[in-house]
Amino acid sequence: MNKKTGSPSPVSFPGQADPETTLNLLWGATPAPESARRGPKRSLSATLIGTAALELADEGGLAALSMRALGARLDVAPMALYRYLPNKDVLLELVLEAAYAQLPDDLSSGADWQACLRSVATDAWNLYRHHPWMLQVALQRPSLGPHAIRKYERELRAIESAGLSDLDMDLVIAVVSDYVRGSARSATEATTAEAQTGQSDAQWWAAHAAHLERLLQPELFPLAVRVGAAAGAAYGGPTDPARSFGFGLDRLIDGIALQVAKEQGGGAGRHGSR
Repeated sequence: MNKKTGSPSPVSFPGQADPETTLNLLWGATPAPESARRGPKRSLSATLIGTAALELADEGGLAALSMRALGARLDVAPMALYRYLPNKDVLLELVLEAAYAQLPDDLSSGADWQACLRSVATDAWNLYRHHPWMLQVALQRPSLGPHAIRKYERELRAIESAGLSDLDMDLVIAVVSDYVRGSARSATEATTAEAQTGQSDAQWWAAHAAHLERLLQPELFPLAVRVGAAAGAAYGGPTDPARSFGFGLDRLIDGIALQVAKEQGGGAGRHGSR
């Protein structure tokens, strides 16, 4: 959320540069821009540039990605980067690839599909938590680099044994991905609240609690008073994002397992599809 305007943070869309040039760069099919085939010997690679871009994004968000800053990080002149990149738009693709490259390759050996799905969802949650700028990148037009495709392949492999149709497999991954992304956004808001407001959750609550207790009438809001008190005592603050994520993910997988069991004509329950 933009603090000054109250509007949502800007969303960046991958795939704005020339598709052929971008995909060749990401997949290492050609030396990228035509200018890269002329002049001195190349000393950088898409991977090195992406890694440096990831460092910048982690330090200052997507706004920190500039050719000047990237050149300084790589100890080259900003204009020299255009020997490797067609334009700045490709940086978004490279930084995403560098982030996706951090995801693990293998799933737990012998684990059932529910455990595998929980694993890939948790990995995605952790990726967003380590790189919150990724929440500003739209998924409607996804990056199509090898590590992005590897992520999708791994997610599908996690539920391959569930016996779903190909379309249902894709829908399950989409639903889980949307849930993970939304939960990670809430968790990021929680962790950045203190930095942006100058108050910790405990300080914020202390400043409001006495006044709320004076104004709140328990007979009018009995559930809010009772449940809010129990939640506050358990969380030690207004929310517990990690706990909420785990609880919601379990319920989501429960629901998918019920649908799998229904389609297979078996019993219901989390482990009904085994």
